[in-house]
Amino acid sequence: MNEPTPVIEVAGLSYAYSRAEAVHDFRLTVRAGRCYGLFGRNGAGKTTTMKCLLNLLRPRGGSVRVFGLDPAKHEVEVKRRLAYVPDYVA
Repeated sequence: MNEPTPVIEVAGLSYAYSRAEAVHDFRLTVRAGRCYGLFGRNGAGKTTTMKCLLNLLRPRGGSVRVFGLDPAKHEVEVKRRLAYVPDYVA
């Protein structure tokens, strides 16, 4: 039996701000109907990871797929199906 496409699939995600590495080789698979949370200290890379999933930041390494699509190539289709509330709303 074929597994359905994961809602979120992250493989080897890496991102650095200047010289400070925020995310290193992060991997995550979220299947439909599951609920996950990102927990960690300040500066652990939680917000950076979310921004990479939303194509607000471009990963330096690895791959990101949301609903089976690359958010960098299919930004409108991905964002049409999402809601994002950042921690700071000005």
